[in-house]
Amino acid sequence: MSDFGRSRECILEETKNDDVIRLGDIFHVLWKNIILIAIITAAVFVCGIVYTFAIAEPTYSSESSFVVTLGVDEQGEVQQGLPSSSLVTTVAQLVTQNIVLEPVATANDMTIGELKDMITVSSTGSSFLVNVTVECGDPELAQSLNNEIIESLQAYYESGLAHTYDSGIIVSSPASEGVYTSPNKVLYLAIFLLGGLVVGCIAVYIKEFCSTKFRNKNDIENYLGAKVVGLFVDDKSKDKKTEPNARRYVELVKPSVRNYEPYNKLFTNIKYSNVDNPYRVIMITSSQERELKSSTLGNFACCMAYNNQKVVLIDMDMRKPIQHKFFKVPKDKGIIEYVGGSCTKEDIIKHTEYGVDVITAGKQVINPVVIIESAGFKKLLAELVERYDYVLIDTPPVLACSDACSICKLCDGVIFNVAMSDVKKKKAAAAMQSLRDVDANIIGINVTKARVDKQDDYYYNDKYYTSPAQAEGPSEGEENKTEV
Repeated sequence: MSDFGRSRECILEETKNDDVIRLGDIFHVLWKNIILIAIITAAVFVCGIVYTFAIAEPTYSSESSFVVTLGVDEQGEVQQGLPSSSLVTTVAQLVTQNIVLEPVATANDMTIGELKDMITVSSTGSSFLVNVTVECGDPELAQSLNNEIIESLQAYYESGLAHTYDSGIIVSSPASEGVYTSPNKVLYLAIFLLGGLVVGCIAVYIKEFCSTKFRNKNDIENYLGAKVVGLFVDDKSKDKKTEPNARRYVELVKPSVRNYEPYNKLFTNIKYSNVDNPYRVIMITSSQERELKSSTLGNFACCMAYNNQKVVLIDMDMRKPIQHKFFKVPKDKGIIEYVGGSCTKEDIIKHTEYGVDVITAGKQVINPVVIIESAGFKKLLAELVERYDYVLIDTPPVLACSDACSICKLCDGVIFNVAMSDVKKKKAAAAMQSLRDVDANIIGINVTKARVDKQDDYYYNDKYYTSPAQAEGPSEGEENKTEV
């Protein structure tokens, strides 16, 4: 049995190494989202410019220095007392003491703590030189505070320690005018630029690798454990022509070789998926609404007819039928009436201009499963297989009701439709598992609203290779307007 015929759990176990994010994948994703990264980087960089030049307060630094002198005797020898190194250290520590700073803080209307935060004192054990640095937001104030601190230190020192140790303080370098020290504009801007680049890369990583939706075709195949047999690119141009929140409907594409090429590829993939036992009765379903399953099936049927295949399409989405609107045929006299015995087989088969015969759902019924499991419906399918090359069946979404799981038992194969841009992984996986639980023969996955990269097949980048053409809905008076 092939990989695509096994359970999802087996596939995930065997392909767990495929979930590893490779370096090449990261570079490809970053390059694909280079515009987003550039925008985020530019936004962070602009914030950095605003902060650096308008918000961050500039700091100015004023420096001064003084020398601690020691008394000497008549022979020129240093007098005995406190060791010179300890005396220098003591004087350096006095600079930041409250007794020295209090007069300066009071005179400048600030607290001693605020003043302490502005001061830096440095000295070495082998030198009598002490350096004092004052930093604040005003260059003139920095210079003034520095001078006042030295003057206060001298006054306090001379009132006590100078006489005790026969020493003094001589200013060797008066306080300089404050010079700009921070913020370092170049460094700040470099940090913001690099930070913006990092934020942009993280945002792209989260967007691509942590998304709850599928990234690409391989992601779909690995996660759902089935092969992709058809792929249709999302047509963004239709969104621009549609008003926000407007209900969107679908029309069949015009018959031409070019328009039908993606459907031809889907047909070829299905036809050669099982050459020994060809699929004759094929149903399509999805996990939820708005995944374009019905429009895909309608166009697929037209494509088959265009390729000289005799095709009948049965609309078994009896809760929200739509095929009668696509093919412009009456809704009444459908499958429900046939099973109920009020119509014959010929009455319900409606011929269309597209070369496709259509059997509509008919009137509404409370429990469609009764119709699906009836002997009349099974008999009809058997007769249609004898008459047509292909019998295509449109069914409701799997997660919406049990109809699809009931119908799949009567079909040769199932096409599972996935709208890459809309459906979440867990919902698609739950729907696939529901089909597998009833032993549905899944032919493969048809992808609509796909996002295709430059590295993918160039065919899919053509404007004709889009998801089924979206158009405005039926006229205002038409009954039962239904979204697909």
